[in-house]
Amino acid sequence: MANVTPFTFFHSTHRVRYAPGALNELGSLAEEFGCRQAVVIADEFFIGSEVEARLGDVLGSMDPVFHGVPQHEPDTDTIEAARAFLTESQPDLIIALGGGSAMDAAKVARMCASNPGPIENIVGPVGVKMMPHDSLFVCVPTTAGTGSEVSESAIISKTGSDYKMIFRSSEMTARVAILDPQLSVTAPPGVTASSGYDAVTHAVEAFTSKASGPVTDPIAVSAMERLARWLPVAYAEPGNLEARGECLIGSMQAAIAFNSAHLGLAHAIAGALGALHHVPHGLANALGLPWTMAFNHPQLGEKGDLIAGLYGGGTAAEGLSRLRHTVGLDISLDDYVTGEAALDDVAKGASRSGQVRVNPRESSVQEIRTILEAMRQPTDGGQPDLNL
Repeated sequence: MANVTPFTFFHSTHRVRYAPGALNELGSLAEEFGCRQAVVIADEFFIGSEVEARLGDVLGSMDPVFHGVPQHEPDTDTIEAARAFLTESQPDLIIALGGGSAMDAAKVARMCASNPGPIENIVGPVGVKMMPHDSLFVCVPTTAGTGSEVSESAIISKTGSDYKMIFRSSEMTARVAILDPQLSVTAPPGVTASSGYDAVTHAVEAFTSKASGPVTDPIAVSAMERLARWLPVAYAEPGNLEARGECLIGSMQAAIAFNSAHLGLAHAIAGALGALHHVPHGLANALGLPWTMAFNHPQLGEKGDLIAGLYGGGTAAEGLSRLRHTVGLDISLDDYVTGEAALDDVAKGASRSGQVRVNPRESSVQEIRTILEAMRQPTDGGQPDLNL
């Protein structure tokens, strides 16, 4: 038997339910767990929408109450407002509905409701002890990207600053994730592309991470296969329910993989771009991934060949460049960040990310700066030419 590198696998979501129309099962789920009072924390977009009406019908006997969160990456003001709403409502069923921002906001606000005091008390990327909240927590994603419905982490900005706080605990994870592709068919092509490329980045970086292993690798490969085939279809045919479903499953699988294997240099750069210049996260990953994979190429070996084959390139970087071009994300970093000093600051910020430590190739601040310089040029779907 071949030697297996020691590994640890984490996963704390108890149940994942996938089906078109699965949103309608929330009533029976609430009955199964004996829930009496429901709160729905949702993207503001859904307040007053047909989806809110559907949830009202499904959970009618519970008289659910709704709280909308702003449609931007959640900050501490977002969390405090949601915490106050939960404290007042005292629910035993909390449903998070929307994209990653809504789900992350619900995850952290729920923990803040059961852990009194400043939000900073429960910040920590390595599993700070949190008191559990006495509720059934259900996440219902409406985009295929973050995988927040099955991950035990969340990122929240400190209002009025560039500081982003990382929260991580198995207590934060949804007990049940509901994947209903009918909820994602109205997502605009740009949202489909950027959220989908976020999921691709999760899968690719989890697969190539130094912390990857025999449990995470097959899950990451399955995610990459699904997203390689179906993301372009979902982008070109928004109403294609099969494509939407496959992307939801791929996004969920990618998150299960990265929950244990972590990520890599593209996410380190995306984190700095988001914190310093408010570049949307999925787009920031699309800007960086083909270039960081070109940088990682000497260390990828057979894994690089597998990625190249899945995405139709001579190298992993070329394949991911082709996908980026296909879904309309082949753009220049100059559209979001300009100036030597600004790029220097992004490079320094990225170098401090914990994701750098598990990236397959070690990187210096200067090498990251060189990657950022390269990101200023679209690739037209070809091989990223990185002279490092």
